Amino acid sequence: MKTYSFCENCHAGPFSKWHIRPLTDKGKKLGGGADTLALCGKKVHWDKGVEFSFHHLEKNCCKKCRDKIGVEVV
Repeated sequence: MKTYSFCENCHAGPFSKWHIRPLTDKGKKLGGGADTLALCGKKVHWDKGVEFSFHHLEKNCCKKCRDKIGVEVV
């Protein structure tokens, strides 16, 4: 089973939506150096130190990334 993390790129601001990226065996990269692209295809730079949860999918996540993992938010 793949493990995912919320992540951001270097252009993120306080109101930017987070992205989702699949983690490798190296785990989260909280200080930078993300080693996979976001599910929407964007280059991201670091992971968020938050739990991967439905709440964050609904409130904080990029719609394209969320659609890629098949979570519908109404």
